[in-house]
Amino acid sequence: MKQDILDWIFAKKDGVRSIKHYGDDYTKWHHTLGAEYFRTDIDHVEFRTDRGIVALIDTTAKFKDEAHLINSKPYVWKRSGMQREVLTSTSKALGVPAYFVLHTDDLTIFHVHDLSRPLIEYTAMDEATYRKFIMNL
Repeated sequence: MKQDILDWIFAKKDGVRSIKHYGDDYTKWHHTLGAEYFRTDIDHVEFRTDRGIVALIDTTAKFKDEAHLINSKPYVWKRSGMQREVLTSTSKALGVPAYFVLHTDDLTIFHVHDLSRPLIEYTAMDEATYRKFIMNL
């Protein structure tokens, strides 16, 4: 898994390894440190004023419809392995659940993957159901 991520970040172009520069300036700078200094962020920390942190969620979109979302999952899982590992480890340390959510661009379809379960398992939700899910965390 780690090698897949490193191969993706340090892509070969014309036989020469070069760093893929994407994201904000800090991310671009951080990639100059080298492959052994992997970094990622956690997209969403669900926090409640009466209970504190209740869940960690990473999201990814850019899907035009549910078929596109489903067909893209193998690629998403390949490129997000380290990200999911960090999310899962952090959630275990905090004692809260971790979710990886894929959604359509128009926010009408959500596939919620509980990272304590196999990736093949997910709950499909519409916007109203996902709203309730978040509010009930």
